[in-house]
Amino acid sequence: MSRIVVTLGPATQDPAILEQVVKAGADSFRFPASKASVASLADLAAGVSSVAAGLGRTPDLLLDLPGAKTRFTNDDQFSLKGVSRVLVHFAPVPSDVHRDVPVLGLTGADISGRVDAGDILLVGDGEDALRVERVEPDHCVTIPLTTGFLGKRRGVALPGGSVPASGLTDRDRAALETVPGSVFGAVIISFVESADAVREARAVMAASAGGHAVPPVIAKVETRAGAAAVREIAACADAVLLGRGDLLLDSGPLEFFDLCEAVRTGTAEVGCPLVVGTQLLTSLSDGWLPHRSELAYVSELLRSGTSGLMLADETAAGTAPVRTVELLRDLRERYCGTGEVPPLFPARAAAAPAGGE
Repeated sequence: MSRIVVTLGPATQDPAILEQVVKAGADSFRFPASKASVASLADLAAGVSSVAAGLGRTPDLLLDLPGAKTRFTNDDQFSLKGVSRVLVHFAPVPSDVHRDVPVLGLTGADISGRVDAGDILLVGDGEDALRVERVEPDHCVTIPLTTGFLGKRRGVALPGGSVPASGLTDRDRAALETVPGSVFGAVIISFVESADAVREARAVMAASAGGHAVPPVIAKVETRAGAAAVREIAACADAVLLGRGDLLLDSGPLEFFDLCEAVRTGTAEVGCPLVVGTQLLTSLSDGWLPHRSELAYVSELLRSGTSGLMLADETAAGTAPVRTVELLRDLRERYCGTGEVPPLFPARAAAAPAGGE
């Protein structure tokens, strides 16, 4: 019985839509801290908790920390259609997307020393791409290869080489200090490549817990190095999240499936819950039926007993968030039955005294 994890975003923040999403079967909610403050996300999480309580539900509220991923600095969205050049600064300078040649700054992991003319900058999960035309000491000039809509603070990657290494950032640590005793029931840490990051996250929270329980830690595995160390990570974490978006950027298309399978088998061998995410049913935003490949993959994940399936853009920004959750619920009922959905952290639930931790 897989839990349905819904990423909250503009498409699902309206209370009426949120209520429909909860009724449709959402078991957990993910709150990404890559584009919003933890304080503002806590307010949103409190609102979700209130709506769910009114329906007799108590979903997991998961704070997702961004790690050191490279991101554009723009707060305004713009279309790449008709844009001939985009100037990308290597420093976190303010963006100006309204110029004839849009200007974008970068935050997170520094890629300045790894960019050469002819390289491709992948945007988001790879749906858009910029080819580097020339490189200067503090910026590069790029040519758009796609005509998509470049949203707020999208991630940037160099295929096979720009995903940041494991380790918590100062921003992650500051956020972790606020989690114990907060509305969030668990925390997701990004780009985990060893159990050390999980231990550090727990230590940071324990030091600031002040008598509160230290929340569960979900380790997001999304690099080749993380997949190689998945057994060590899974043995330490309370759950693993397979982040297929960044994994594809790091692995390339030929290694991708094998790495996903390594994460699935590695977590199963140590009995660690696994949540699988990224572009499970994104086609529902553009069409009435899901793509056949999506439907087959999701059905197999459900049939194999995956602990959770995470919807990302489908519910954060998609045009059919309620219908997407409903389809996932119906597929779950078909392949898993209609019994009670188990907790995401069964080991913790079993160890908790009567009445909770």
